[in-house]
Amino acid sequence: MDRDALHLAPLLDQLVNYERSRPDRRLWDLTTMRGLVEAPWSPEPPRPAVQIGGSKGKGTTAALLAALCRAAGRRPGLYTSPHLHSLRERIRVDGADIALHDLEPLLRTLLARATGPRTPTFFEAMTWAALAHFAEQRVDLAIYEVGLGGRHDATSALPVDAGIVTHIELEHTDVLGDTIAQIAGEKAPVIRPGGLGFTATHGEALAVVRAHAAAVGARLLVAGEHFGLADARWAADGLHGRLWLPDGRELPVHLPDARTHEATALVLAAAAFTQLLPGAPLVLDPAPRPDLPCRFEVHVAPDGVPWVLDGAHTEQSLGLLAAELQRRWPGQSVAVLFASATGKRWREGLSRLLPIADRFVVTELSGTTSEDPALLAAHLAAAGARCERAADVEAGLAALRRHPGPRVVTGSFYLAAAARALLGHAPR
Repeated sequence: MDRDALHLAPLLDQLVNYERSRPDRRLWDLTTMRGLVEAPWSPEPPRPAVQIGGSKGKGTTAALLAALCRAAGRRPGLYTSPHLHSLRERIRVDGADIALHDLEPLLRTLLARATGPRTPTFFEAMTWAALAHFAEQRVDLAIYEVGLGGRHDATSALPVDAGIVTHIELEHTDVLGDTIAQIAGEKAPVIRPGGLGFTATHGEALAVVRAHAAAVGARLLVAGEHFGLADARWAADGLHGRLWLPDGRELPVHLPDARTHEATALVLAAAAFTQLLPGAPLVLDPAPRPDLPCRFEVHVAPDGVPWVLDGAHTEQSLGLLAAELQRRWPGQSVAVLFASATGKRWREGLSRLLPIADRFVVTELSGTTSEDPALLAAHLAAAGARCERAADVEAGLAALRRHPGPRVVTGSFYLAAAARALLGHAPR
C-alpha cells in the first residue's frame, strides 16, 4: 500500500474496492453514483467534459487530450485508473496530482454526507472526488477515463458533452459479455443521448456503436471517415504525417518518440479537442508528449540493455507491444517477466509474445487477485517456450537481468508498477 493510501486508510477501509477483489460478475449500478452527483451538497459538474472508454488506448487518448489542452494554454482535469504508485495520480489538474490535503477532506465530506442505501465503493468515491476537485479548480475541460465497461461505470453518472470509444476486443468477458458485439454494447453508452461521439472501432464493433449513436440521437464521428491521419511516416524522431479534422482542416503533425499505438490515440484526442474547445490553438508540430509511465516505458540499464515496462493485459495490447518491440529492436529476441490478474485472457495474450520472446519468467501479483504462476508456466512449457517461475517481482527482475537482449515486464499494470518501483523509477 502506498504512503498516501496508508494515511487515508481509516477512510478507504470504509469503501469496497472491486479493483482488488475482482468479482466475477457485475455487483454495481449507477444508482449510488447518480445520487452523489445530484446531491444538493455536491458541486456543479464542470463543463465541457468528455468520457473515454474502450478496450485499448483509453488512458493514452485521455493523456494526449490533456496534453493538447495544456499546450493550448487551457487547464485540463484528468481522471484515470488504475494508479501506479499513489492513488493521487488518478486525479490531476494541469498536470499535477491532487494534493493529499485536498483529497482527504473531499473523501471525509463524501463519507459524512452520502446517505444512499449503501456506502460508495472506492471507485465511486474517487470519481466523485475528481468531479469535486475539477469543479473547485475551474478546469477548462474535464476528462474522465472509464474504469470498466461503460454502461454501468461510475463515470457514466457524470454529465459530459462527448464520449470516445477507442477500440473493442474481447476482455472482461465474465462481466461484459463474451462476444465483440456484447462488449461494444456495454462500452457504446459513453456516447450520450443528443451528444457527440468519436470512435476508432471497426467491423462488428463499429456497427454496434453506430446503432447506439443513432438510437440516442448522438452525432458520431468515425476515424477514417470524418477525421484521420494521412501520409503517416515513422522516423527516428517519431511519427510524422498530416491530420485531417472534422472541421475540414489539414494540419502537419509530429509526435516525438511515438509508439505505434499512439497514432490512433492522437487522432481521437485531436478530433475531440477541436469540437470541445473550438477556437483553442491545436498544437501538433510537434505535439506535446505526455508522461505515460508503464505504457511502453523504456529505461536503459547500467549494462546498456533496455528495459520496457508495459501494463498491456489484453490480446490486442500485447500484440501491439510485440509489434513495437520488433519495430525498435528488429530481429532481437526478448526476455519477458509476466503475470496476470485473474479473469484475463492471458493465453491469447501470451500467444502474441511467443514469436518474439526466447525466455519467460512468470510470477504472481500483489495487491489484487492473481493467476497461478504454475498454470502460466505449464501453458508456456506446452507451447515449447523456455520458462521459469519466480517467487516475486524482485526475483523475476533478477532472472531477467541474465538476458543479454531487451527485457520486458508486462501482463498487468500492477506488475509493471511494482517493477518500476524496484528499478528505481517510481516517484519518491
